[in-house]
Amino acid sequence: MRFLTKKEKKLLDEKVAKVTPDDEERVVRELPAKLEHVERHDRNHGLRDLLNNVKLLYQMLRDPHYKLAWKTKAIILGGLIYFILPVDATPDFIPFLGYLDDTVVLGYVIKLLREEIDEYKSIIHISATQR
Repeated sequence: MRFLTKKEKKLLDEKVAKVTPDDEERVVRELPAKLEHVERHDRNHGLRDLLNNVKLLYQMLRDPHYKLAWKTKAIILGGLIYFILPVDATPDFIPFLGYLDDTVVLGYVIKLLREEIDEYKSIIHISATQR
């Protein structure tokens, strides 16, 4: 996996710094259509990891039984907003390459939040096994 370029990190940092609670409404409103679009056009399943990461972050964000600190929520929202934007460091309309920067940015978000994500996964696993 490659690292974020200065331009990608700057875009993500700008998104995170400007995140407000209203941005969660935007993500909730726009993310399902974006996921559907990407899944429909991902014929070879080359974006499966990206899509799984987006879904996990969205699930964490929306889980009413799991409370996130604002900073964590802002990082997740910043990453998901970056994914939603059609024109970012590499425009999404460029076949396959258009999602490379999204993959890197969301990979960076996951790296930043690794401990929180691992905790969330363990809670989900525990609650799923208790059913």
